[in-house]
Amino acid sequence: MNTPSAARSGLPKTRDLVRHYAGQLLEAGTEVSVTAIRARILEEHGVSASPNVVGDEVKQFWARTGPLLNARLKRPGIPEAVGQALDAVWEVALNEATAAYAIERSHYQQVAEQAQREAAEARMEAEQAAGRFEDQERQIALLTEQVQRLNVQLDRGQAEHEALKHELGELTAQHQAKDQRHRDELDRVDAAHQAEQERLAATHGAELARLQAVHQEENAALRAEVSRQADIFESTSNHLMKETSRVRDAARLETERLTRELAQSRDMVDRLRVQRSEAREESAGYRAQAESVAEQLQKVHERLEARYEALLQAKAEGQG
Repeated sequence: MNTPSAARSGLPKTRDLVRHYAGQLLEAGTEVSVTAIRARILEEHGVSASPNVVGDEVKQFWARTGPLLNARLKRPGIPEAVGQALDAVWEVALNEATAAYAIERSHYQQVAEQAQREAAEARMEAEQAAGRFEDQERQIALLTEQVQRLNVQLDRGQAEHEALKHELGELTAQHQAKDQRHRDELDRVDAAHQAEQERLAATHGAELARLQAVHQEENAALRAEVSRQADIFESTSNHLMKETSRVRDAARLETERLTRELAQSRDMVDRLRVQRSEAREESAGYRAQAESVAEQLQKVHERLEARYEALLQAKAEGQG
């Protein structure tokens, strides 16, 4: 049996090698055996010859060489003892070749049976693998269906996320508008309070100036009256004392009235300050409510982000 490597390298055929090395062994007086010939072919040519081919060729070699040796031994001049020895050698060689061939044949029959058993096992494993492959196909179909469902859920989650994002934007815009209205209202209250303070200050200043002018006019009139009636002071002193007392009482009453108006003005200023403080507290409450709404919206956004990430992870695991 020729090997592909031997054919490519131009080596002689295996049977030619067997005949060649069988002749060498015979010429050297060495036992012609299948093992020895295979060893020489492997050593000289690097080829592992088939034992069946070598054994068959050795048998044919002895079939060809035996009659020649027998005829040679029967030639005149060859002692009978030498002929008997050669016959014994021939018998041993023939038996050796037959035994080696039988051993090799038994070995390769075992190898063939083992190969058949392995082939049967391989067929069984192939059938089992086919069953497993069908199971895997079913599992792949189920996983594909799960991935499709997850894709639908992911699309739905993305749509919900976009809707909530849009709603968050609207709420943020509303919050900003409401905060702007609160700031405008606070500015308006501050402006009104400032205007009221300026008006009260102007009114109080004008009233005080008027009262001072009236008081100065009255004092001037009193001084003129005192100068005019200095000559009759003695006679009219009681009257003047009463008039002075009246004027003083009137001035005192007027001063008390002005004091009360000033206190009222201060009370009004204090009330305006309280109103301003209340307006600021209300605005702060609105800001706190807005911040609470923003915090709730942030939490909703974080939950949506977490849900979105969970859906993406589930999709990735389903595809894996």
